[in-house]
Amino acid sequence: MLGRSTALACLALVGFASWLGGCGPDGVLPTSVDPGADFVQEDVTFDDEFFYCRVEPMLLQQGCGAGDPGQDPANGCHFSVTKFRLTDYMPRVSDSCRGDKLAPGALVPVAAQQNYAAAQARMKRDPNLAPLLTRPTGKATHPRQIFAENSPEAAVIRQWATQFASK
Repeated sequence: MLGRSTALACLALVGFASWLGGCGPDGVLPTSVDPGADFVQEDVTFDDEFFYCRVEPMLLQQGCGAGDPGQDPANGCHFSVTKFRLTDYMPRVSDSCRGDKLAPGALVPVAAQQNYAAAQARMKRDPNLAPLLTRPTGKATHPRQIFAENSPEAAVIRQWATQFASK
């Protein structure tokens, strides 16, 4: 049989635990911050022209589509085997670029638009969190490192992270 002081201590502990769990939906000590009723996550769209003129050509030049013939199976990379699907097409949109912008009247085929949409989905404002950078540099799961973290190729992706518009 429990003594009176032990029974009171147990009762107090049960009461305290009930109080902690009963205050609000997250208890007295919530584990997250309530963003409020008017919370809106910013919709970011990365510059498509910069993608067509700088990012896409770099990805294709690095063999991200077809793969490296010495290391990868034929068309075993982003042309065929992953969720990040790139499509090969000719002539390339980058052929009609003037610097980082498309020439007036340049046509962007559906295949290029699909490549842009696939890359945009893997990009973030903080490029160090973007799969478009972390995977080919070997910072995240990828069959092999495509380019170094401090390479000119990585710099192109980092620069694209600064080329965006909020909607």
